[in-house]
Amino acid sequence: MYGIGIVGLGTMGRRLAESFKANPAFRIVAAHDPAASETTIPMASSVDELVGNPLVQCVYVATPPLTHEAIVRVVAGAGKAVFCEKPLAATPESARACVDAVAQAGIPAAVNFPFATAPAALRLKELVETGALGDNLSAHLTLRFRQWPRGWQQGATTWLAGPEQGGFTREVVSHFMFLAQRLFGSGQLTECSVERGETGTETRVHAVLRFPAATLTIDGAVAGTEEEFNRFEVKGSKSAAVMSEWYRLTHESGDIAPVRADAGQIAELAKLLEGRAHRLATFEEAADVVRLIEEILAS
Repeated sequence: MYGIGIVGLGTMGRRLAESFKANPAFRIVAAHDPAASETTIPMASSVDELVGNPLVQCVYVATPPLTHEAIVRVVAGAGKAVFCEKPLAATPESARACVDAVAQAGIPAAVNFPFATAPAALRLKELVETGALGDNLSAHLTLRFRQWPRGWQQGATTWLAGPEQGGFTREVVSHFMFLAQRLFGSGQLTECSVERGETGTETRVHAVLRFPAATLTIDGAVAGTEEEFNRFEVKGSKSAAVMSEWYRLTHESGDIAPVRADAGQIAELAKLLEGRAHRLATFEEAADVVRLIEEILAS
């Protein structure tokens, strides 16, 4: 059984805490979050205290992106495993520093991109790799949000609403950028335009990226009346497949109903800690996502 320490008990920290509790390979030793209240998890007074606890073998980092590098450095310095929320960092330089820190320490490390294990994403990858969709692949990502941050994120507006580490491109597009790289290889931005609102975060993004196996067009905006709409379509010469509602897949060979990937992520984390092959996103993959996301936002 692996002892887990959690830094950050916001929405994701609490959500994955439940998944850790449900998996017999893990037990939560302690958490650190100065703003947390009404929790049954033992609380550490600082990151250093949490990481220094001899019962903590792996640290789950669920704090805002600007804090990740410093926490990863502490965890790496202690020689413990790290499971970090996405995006890995808010700048490419910080993301590379995280990659270097875990590499030099030689610790198990991964980033929580749920499309790494979501059944819909795994099936889409199979359709692409087996040629079921055909040749001349193209992908189109459409995102719409009634407001940003979304209603359920209002408790995190201090960072999600600002341009330094917030906005829907970092928070949402990064998921699909990771998926695109898993499907098509490492990408390059070829075309981009960004519109921003009063807070400085983007309100509309249009981007085109070229991957070895496909071209991806991104059309994202804070517009309309629907709380959130996401649609990722991959077309080929034979057929098309669509991921929607995050985890729904539609294809002529059969559909997959939406299923959250939290349990799958935790199961794969156990494999990582055991030294076995796993599907989780590596720090290298996550840093490449940061590179592309920040290129878009710099436009």
